[in-house]
Amino acid sequence: MRRAIAVAALLLAACSREPKAKSFVLATTTSLQGSGALEMLQVELKRETGIEIHPVVIGSGMALELASRHEAEVTITHDPAAERAFVKRNVPKLYQQFMWNEFVIVGPPDDLADVAHARSAADAFRRIDHTHRLFMSRDDQSGTTRKERAIWRAALIVPDFNPAYLKMGQPMAALLRSASEMKCYTLTDRATFDQLSDALQLKVLFAGDPFLRNTYGVILMKPSTPEAERFVEWLLHGRGHGLLERYEIKSHRAFHMM
Repeated sequence: MRRAIAVAALLLAACSREPKAKSFVLATTTSLQGSGALEMLQVELKRETGIEIHPVVIGSGMALELASRHEAEVTITHDPAAERAFVKRNVPKLYQQFMWNEFVIVGPPDDLADVAHARSAADAFRRIDHTHRLFMSRDDQSGTTRKERAIWRAALIVPDFNPAYLKMGQPMAALLRSASEMKCYTLTDRATFDQLSDALQLKVLFAGDPFLRNTYGVILMKPSTPEAERFVEWLLHGRGHGLLERYEIKSHRAFHMM
């Protein structure tokens, strides 16, 4: 018995001397996951540095909330107004906008609201509202929801009064599948849509309005671990930057670096 206890004690001591895995917590938006870019960053960072990313994938607002509670060292979000307010309140170690793509308005191919001929994003939303076509909203704390609500304000419309306005509370990929099944219009980031488009009965009907620019920012909290700091440096100035710059979905460039 004594020998068994001694062996167990030696094993425990040996385990305690093993180096802990190098890792950090990243709170990030569902669009980074939906585009496939998050998995790519996880794999390549681990391969190059041995550092593991432990992602928490939620809307931008909730990601910033996690960081404010020091439950995440790094955030990647796409809600510039909320990010600036967060920085003012919490004074992180670093905040930098570093890449962008665009939001697009998608809907059923028959496009009965004639969104394809809209002159602006606000005009597209007015057409959807005036024709009483179904529109699905994420209705969460995401950057996508913030942009959607800004477009409704620009259109001078309160969509909540329209029974065809459906509040879903779903992440982007799930919302696109729901919109496809119910033949609804919705707002999405282009990268997530491109990743799923082959399985959807939806098409891009409106894009190109400068108001639809979708800018991503990274925040590094303080205090921060060496692993988190190395990731942010790798993302902004190292190989991670180049990987994102070259990242394509179905031969289309997914992101533009700043």
